[in-house]
Amino acid sequence: MAVTPEKAEGNTVRPLERLAVALLVALVGAVVTWDGTRQDGASAYFPIAVGSAMIVLSVISIIRLGRDTRLTDEAPLVRGFAGLALLAVFIALAGQIGFLTASLAFIPAMAVLGGDRNAVRLVVGTLAFVIMAYVVFHLAFAQPFPAELILGG
Repeated sequence: MAVTPEKAEGNTVRPLERLAVALLVALVGAVVTWDGTRQDGASAYFPIAVGSAMIVLSVISIIRLGRDTRLTDEAPLVRGFAGLALLAVFIALAGQIGFLTASLAFIPAMAVLGGDRNAVRLVVGTLAFVIMAYVVFHLAFAQPFPAELILGG
């Protein structure tokens, strides 16, 4: 999201902050990838893909550290770490109450952390994601989710 130079001055993220977040995201990606390698068969594909993407995108972010970022609206370090903490809570909850059920809390929490305050957009976006994930995985791919709290499992 582009912002005016006057507004960007207050939101400029220092390269050291970007490096810290990128390294932490890469580390979390490595853990997710490692955990995926412990899964059986097709269950390993998604965590390995997500973890690998986290690592690759972190490397790209590190490569771009020297570039001018003042025309982008980036979150400060505290929000970056808060987002990673929310991700950790989501991963823990997904194992306990199910991916779709945990998504009902995670998606709006991340949106609010990112600055979205439109309640209608939060509710519609979250429900649209959960419904589409259910349709794609359960109906289109015929891969039912593990037990879900919201589905009575």
